[in-house]
Amino acid sequence: MNVDLIAIDLDDTLLRADLQISEGNKNALMEAQAFGLRIVLASGRNVHSMRDYAEELGLTGPGDYMICSNGAEIIHSASGRVLDERRLDPALCRELAQAIESRGFPWQIYEEGMIHASRANAWALEDSRLTGQSVILVEDREEFFAKGLIKFVIPGEPTLIAGLMRELDAQFSGRAIVLTSKPYFLEVLPIGADKGSALVRLAAMLGIALERAMAIGDAMNDLGMIRAAGFGCAPANASPEVRAAARYVSERTNEEDAVADLVERVALAS
Repeated sequence: MNVDLIAIDLDDTLLRADLQISEGNKNALMEAQAFGLRIVLASGRNVHSMRDYAEELGLTGPGDYMICSNGAEIIHSASGRVLDERRLDPALCRELAQAIESRGFPWQIYEEGMIHASRANAWALEDSRLTGQSVILVEDREEFFAKGLIKFVIPGEPTLIAGLMRELDAQFSGRAIVLTSKPYFLEVLPIGADKGSALVRLAAMLGIALERAMAIGDAMNDLGMIRAAGFGCAPANASPEVRAAARYVSERTNEEDAVADLVERVALAS
């Protein structure tokens, strides 16, 4: 086999629209594990909303790891220990909050398994549905900013989010990473906190050559790991940019066991 590690995005890649892992995908990943391949969940979600999926797939042993918060954290699954972390510094957090609010957008941060929203909004409730985390309003922002943040999430209408992304990317170029995890969620992360950089760091920790890594994802926040891995892959429902960057593109969508298709065609057949 030419693959030693498979990094897999969750939403719209491994998960169906009902947020479940299909039996086909589960069986393919179990088969890959039986052959000794490492399976790494790599998501924009934090560890609190990823843990149940890791447990469902049996990825909570001493040799299992998760890439969380779009690469801002690498976590040891069994112990929950944070092996690698990137944070936006306090001064930058204050500047970002001002820049976001001055353009009329709310923002969200994630701490201790909860979504902390700057103001009530329907998008925060959608995020709660997707991740299973409760939403509460921020009462003392300085309490959060003082220790730095893993990331900001800015929700909004997709057309407005696209414009905001261009503006924030220009304003904070070289100081933060600005990307979309969904068309209605813009994320601002520390430099070095993307899935591709995290995959590079994790592969180095494990002594695995990137040429022998496989990555599967559908959205802009997956581009880094798809480009970094020797076997970058995408489901049929991936964005045009992701499909163009992928070495292999499944003819199936996330609703049709695309992960199983790619694992069987690329990892298990190599």
